[in-house]
Amino acid sequence: MAQKAQRVTCNDCFFRKTSLCALDLSEPCPTFRPAVRGEMVAPPQARLVEPLPELQAPLWMAGPRVAAVGAV
Repeated sequence: MAQKAQRVTCNDCFFRKTSLCALDLSEPCPTFRPAVRGEMVAPPQARLVEPLPELQAPLWMAGPRVAAVGAV
């Protein structure tokens, strides 16, 4: 049998548990961070992927880099 997903509440939030929350909401806010063993869990980060070569400008279009006129 599949387990029923637990619904998170403000009381599960790191900020609420450490008295850092100033909001009084009925549901978790966008800054909700789960508290696990008294520590804040960081949100998942997007995976860094190298850009595809076909989406980059060709080298001949990029041209040489030249300093701006009058730059000191």
